[in-house]
Amino acid sequence: MTDRYEVYTKVLKMLKQMTKTYHEGHMVTLAMMIAGMVLGRNAQLSALSAEIPGKAKDKSNEMRLRRWVKDDRVETDVVYMPFARQILEALASWPLLLVMDGSQAGRGCMALMVGVLYKKRALPIAWVTYKGKKGHTTAERHIHALEKALPLLPAGCEVILLGDAEYDTSEMIVWVQENTSWRYVLRTAPQIHVCEGQSSQPIGGFPLAKGQVFWRNQVGFTQDATVILNLVGWWGSRHEGPIYLVTNMPNAYQACKYYRRRFQIETFFSDQKSRGFHIHKSHLSDPARLSRMLVAACLAYVWMICQGLWVIASDKTGLIDRTDRIDKSLFRLGLDWIKFALKHNLDFDPVFRLQPMASTANVR
Repeated sequence: MTDRYEVYTKVLKMLKQMTKTYHEGHMVTLAMMIAGMVLGRNAQLSALSAEIPGKAKDKSNEMRLRRWVKDDRVETDVVYMPFARQILEALASWPLLLVMDGSQAGRGCMALMVGVLYKKRALPIAWVTYKGKKGHTTAERHIHALEKALPLLPAGCEVILLGDAEYDTSEMIVWVQENTSWRYVLRTAPQIHVCEGQSSQPIGGFPLAKGQVFWRNQVGFTQDATVILNLVGWWGSRHEGPIYLVTNMPNAYQACKYYRRRFQIETFFSDQKSRGFHIHKSHLSDPARLSRMLVAACLAYVWMICQGLWVIASDKTGLIDRTDRIDKSLFRLGLDWIKFALKHNLDFDPVFRLQPMASTANVR
């Protein structure tokens, strides 16, 4: 059995266990894509086809992958839903930290991702793809992404939404307040006005020195005062300038503590790009097709995170990392372990669900 065939068959077996009602032919193609991404570390369909085992020519494999990403019967949300739900259920004993961010993917497209933070990584939950460039998009797209994530959440779980200054729109905050019981901490811009009583002033006009935090309770957000919320000004000693946050949390320091973790979704995109599967170099220019490709990329990513957790829990890190400490991220541990296992003929099982693990507190 070749390395390629071993990886593919193991991935297909695990997918069948978790998605028993899914179309078998589509599942086979999805397994090919996941295996190809992990082995080739490339999301281009032509490159993936070269990693697929079997007698078929590379060009035939590439056409099969293209038919799959073009097929409107492949519903991204339906395919990925069982995996997203399992991740959220596994983490629901603690507050679920949802974080939003967007990044360029494919050719001329953007992927707006909602992830849940875990071990300094963001695990993908739901996403929206669209034509566009890096920069602010509409509140409607932000809400659409959250609407996809909402029904996946376990009943009664505590949720905290984190986002940077792109997501501080009144429309999205109103949606959160009217449709959820979530708490939120969102960065905002200093030029935006807030209202206190009859007076209005830009947020940046409040006095704030380095090393200080200020708090304004129940202010009107924007000059229209459409939303009533709390305002935090935070100038950390390591920050070049102040950070302004809007939140419905009752405590400024708690809001700052949670917001510090927002950047962890950036590790997801760097893992999916330069450190992993190079989704930004995919030639897919249609948002719907890109979204289907992201199913494979996100499942490959979840597998690598779970594989990295297994490496740590099994005390195998010294075989692929330093022996005195863990320098590699969970994602890198997972990728390197698959390569090591194939080289040394060691068994492994693709895992797309979080399992109870030994402490991973040392993970970077």
